Amino acid sequence: MASIASLERLAAALQAVMDAGAIRAGQPLALHTTLRVGGPADLLVEAKTLAALERAVGLAAQFGVPCRVLGSGANLLVSDAGVRELVVLNRAKSVSFSAGYVRAESGAALAQVARRSVSCGLSGLEWAVGIPGTMGGAVVGNAGAWGGDIAGSMLSAAVLEAEGIAGEWTVRHFGFDYRTSVLKQQPGAGRRAVVLAASFRLKEAERGALEARVADIQSRRRATQPSGASCGSVFKNPPGDYAGRLIDRAGLKGSWCGGAQISPVHANFIVNRRGASAADVKALIDRASQEVLLRFGVQLELEIELVGEW
Repeated sequence: MASIASLERLAAALQAVMDAGAIRAGQPLALHTTLRVGGPADLLVEAKTLAALERAVGLAAQFGVPCRVLGSGANLLVSDAGVRELVVLNRAKSVSFSAGYVRAESGAALAQVARRSVSCGLSGLEWAVGIPGTMGGAVVGNAGAWGGDIAGSMLSAAVLEAEGIAGEWTVRHFGFDYRTSVLKQQPGAGRRAVVLAASFRLKEAERGALEARVADIQSRRRATQPSGASCGSVFKNPPGDYAGRLIDRAGLKGSWCGGAQISPVHANFIVNRRGASAADVKALIDRASQEVLLRFGVQLELEIELVGEW
């Protein structure tokens, strides 16, 4: 936790080098998460370029203030108490295509990169169409769906390391596994390495066939996943089974707590139906975890990240 004096010094330093209006104090993170819940960040800054992102992260380290980079705010649950740190909204979203390769900055929307790849007749990211989240978060969590994932087509990524040095990491450096990487395994705001951009090698394919696959994926997604404000899949699927199936069998599908509901469409999603608090969502997470363990002896593991004070 940063001292008030450190935060004030950091705010002054950021104001000297960032765009006017980019810095805010005490803004609720509910405005910046897909679940639409979350308390205030002590200090928040919007970085529109990679240079601004590196500058903000570097200044936080200089003044000893914990720092968290936030993309779309998917795949996480921020506590109602908020966070005692600098939150950097990553808006660096440049994307370039060249001879079967794509390079995307970490603030680029994963789904948009996937759609642009399809429009260029390039295969390898169709599975990502419809997934909320940015490229940086997708790399950190090895995002995946419909048989594909980040590790399957990524070549390398530029990473700003703890010492403030940017280097290019190969796929091997990330230690990718099911919905995780070495970066995700580092502790919360103590995570100093930041993904700046990622490169992918894609395969040429017939555009019509790619568009048909995308249409099929989108149709299946609409049929099996809920609409509305959610953070995505809450739990990882246990080996040989599905978290949603176990929660459903435990009789919790459609259950409510306050304004949050375990979706009646897919039990591994919790939806903010009517002004839910983070505490409402956390209560449903705990209930699902406890009931599945009690009934089936399976300890579900969170796919989302819990952020802030609990």
